Amino acid sequence: MKRYWIEYRPTRTHSPMTFWVHREADGRPWYESEIFEPPLEAVVPGKGFPLFFVEYRNFTFFFSSLAEMRVAIEVLGKKLLPTTRRLSAERASGMGPNRHLLSRLPGFVMPWRYRERAVAYFVEALNDFERELSRS
Repeated sequence: MKRYWIEYRPTRTHSPMTFWVHREADGRPWYESEIFEPPLEAVVPGKGFPLFFVEYRNFTFFFSSLAEMRVAIEVLGKKLLPTTRRLSAERASGMGPNRHLLSRLPGFVMPWRYRERAVAYFVEALNDFERELSRS
């Protein structure tokens, strides 16, 4: 089954990719930071903070920003996945590779055949999410 949707929450919810995508930009530790690059999604008036869900073949991915979806498309769209050690070294944060999105995915998501089709579906979902948020 495949589908995608947006849910709104009264408080900000972080996804497994939030730390890896949104860098602190105010000189404070990440967990205390209030300014990020790229910025986190803003609250949608009357609805709350958006969470983006993409269900594809028995697994539901979720993202707290469209920037996270773009990074997931970039990383998962590579035929040969980078190692989580390399990805965590790029972050230069002292966080180990076991916390990266790739180490959090089930094994059946990792083969290229699955990812190739899932990423194409992510792109479709991303375009619809962007249209939906631009109307809000």
